[in-house]
Formats: sequence, structure tokens, C-alpha cells
Amino acid sequence: MGESSTTARGVIGRARDFVTGRPTSQKVGGGVAAALLATAPFGGLSRVPEPAPDPIRLGEPIEIGPYRVTIDQVVELPDLEPAVRPGPDQRVIVLDATVKNTSDRPDYAVLLLDQLSISGGGTVTDDNKDGASDDPTAVVVADATRVSVVNPGVEYRLALTFVTEGPWDGDTVTVRANRLEFVAEDPLTLDNDTWRDRGGTPYEGALALKRRS
Repeated sequence: MGESSTTARGVIGRARDFVTGRPTSQKVGGGVAAALLATAPFGGLSRVPEPAPDPIRLGEPIEIGPYRVTIDQVVELPDLEPAVRPGPDQRVIVLDATVKNTSDRPDYAVLLLDQLSISGGGTVTDDNKDGASDDPTAVVVADATRVSVVNPGVEYRLALTFVTEGPWDGDTVTVRANRLEFVAEDPLTLDNDTWRDRGGTPYEGALALKRRS
């Protein structure tokens, strides 16, 4: 109980220091929101375009909030025991990725996992033997342990896994990832010092699939 509270405080404690070092494209504040609202009657909101999808390519990093993610390969497996145990007819799609928390504080793996999805050849299921949701799971490749908190400054080789209803249909997997922006101050919701989905699909790519038995 005490360790969990300490981790939680560490996750949120230094958000303001971190945001000052992020690219401008990843920051938003109350001033931006107020400016958009002020210009709305004159078409201000309509002039803000949705960001065009940026490509996801194997071996090239993308930024998802505090995480730098490089997908090295996409693999279909019958299981990933003991971490992921699908049903007899199900398969596991693995994004074999290098992940680094580039901030100066620990953050939750679910922050990254919630931004990822796959499509283009199968149905991701929440009906597997683990009772897991249709969100992916982060598993350390070296020892098959699940990750809940990602420490700063350390590169992790992670299997980001999805369980599908059956074998994947096709030789590519379309991977989508939301880009996050950091909200330092939001007077409208009082939800400060948090990462927020920018909206749209700013990252997307059809990646080659490898099959292993």
C-alpha cells in the first residue's frame, strides 16, 4: 500500500518540470483554449485543421506523450506464455518495440497502451483465458513479465500484445497510435498536469507481419 502511494506520487509529482522541456507541439494550456473560444464566433475553431496522420515505419521512433516508441517488427504467435495465454483458436499479435520514457519521472505503461490499436486483418478480442481487455499488454521480452510502470531514462524491449479471435488475415497489420499533449493548466476543467489525447489519428502505418509457430 505504501509503495503504491509512493509510486503514484512520483508519477505525478514533477509534471510541471517535465513539460518545460517538451516540444511545443506537445503542450497546450488554458491560454490556447481561451484564444480558440474567443475566436470561435469568427470561424476560429473551423480554421484549426485536424493533424494529418504521420507514418509509422519499422525502426523509426514516434513520440507518444513521454514515450519514445520504435517498433522493430510485428509478429503473430500462438501464445506468449506465461504472460499472455490466448484460447485454442486465438492468436497473439506482438509489436516488438523499444520503449523509452524520455521524461524525468516514472509513468504508467497504460498511458502508452491506451493509445495503440491494430486493424486490417482480424478482430481484437477481450474474451481470452486471462480475461484481459482489448487493450494491449506490455511484456518485457527478456523475462516475460508484465510492466505497469515505466521508469525514466531506461530503454525497455517490450512486447506490446493484442489477442485476436483467430489467425490474422493478410501480410500487414495497420497500427494506429494517438499523439498526446501535456496540459499544464486548464482553467475550464481544472484537470492540470496531465496528458490528453490530441484527437484524430496522428500516427498510422501498415507494417509487415511475421508468423511464427
